[in-house]
Amino acid sequence: MSWSPGQRQLLEAMGYTLYRPAGQEPPAPPPEGPLLRALRRAARRDDLAGLPLPAWEQLRADGAAKRALWHRLRAFRRTH
Repeated sequence: MSWSPGQRQLLEAMGYTLYRPAGQEPPAPPPEGPLLRALRRAARRDDLAGLPLPAWEQLRADGAAKRALWHRLRAFRRTH
């Protein structure tokens, strides 16, 4: 099924995994979205430059990547 960009954004925000046909490149993460806003709020910074972030797909799917990110966020807040 073909989803509009708005529908894709809503479905992804609800945690659904949208599959794409083989051979297509994955879409780049939106410059502003719920995940990025949450990261900025948690880091207490508007600029996340210097914070090593894993791939967006990995953050959505891998609990270990999410837990590791929180350790990096805490260290980032202490040093910046």
